[in-house]
Amino acid sequence: MAEETDAKNGEGAGAGIDPALLDRLRRGFPLRLDRLGAFWIGDEPVTHPRVIDALRRGLDLSESGEVTVHLGPQWCYLRVDDCPLRVLGVREGERDGEAAPAASEAPTLDLLLDDGRRLPLDPATLWEEPGEGLRCAVPAARSGRPLAARFTNRGQIELAEWLDLEAEPRPLLRLGGRRWVINEVAPAGSGDDPDDPPAA
Repeated sequence: MAEETDAKNGEGAGAGIDPALLDRLRRGFPLRLDRLGAFWIGDEPVTHPRVIDALRRGLDLSESGEVTVHLGPQWCYLRVDDCPLRVLGVREGERDGEAAPAASEAPTLDLLLDDGRRLPLDPATLWEEPGEGLRCAVPAARSGRPLAARFTNRGQIELAEWLDLEAEPRPLLRLGGRRWVINEVAPAGSGDDPDDPPAA
């Protein structure tokens, strides 16, 4: 992994290195994230739990929309077979000690992510990839840019309580009196469309 350069004083391992060479070094590290959320370096799986947790926590999106991973000052690009993150479960109510919404308010749903975070679902980012299941976007821990997250089977089962799968022409997400159409195309800002630049 290549080290970040201090923008103010040029310090760091990247200082003085040709930017094109530094980019090739960052792209040349053979790190891959498979569909199930397992990391690989070349043909070798990453198995140490702390390393896996650190890699998941370090996932981010570059300004150009490419997935990166950060470990302290070191970072590189990585190949992602599917979505960077997975939704392991869905909960309603409290989040980080906050009280559940009043009965008159539309409930909010929290996502349990495989990077250890519990974050609110933004219904506008929810969509279904044909044959692949439900996906959404969550903010990257580092930059806040949208990272795509795929619902696991359990995540989809737990979300089903709020889904109307019989609605026409497309299924709906229902929260209180509000509803959102679940489309088959990734919405803008979902982190799933490589042609859709992330928000700064």
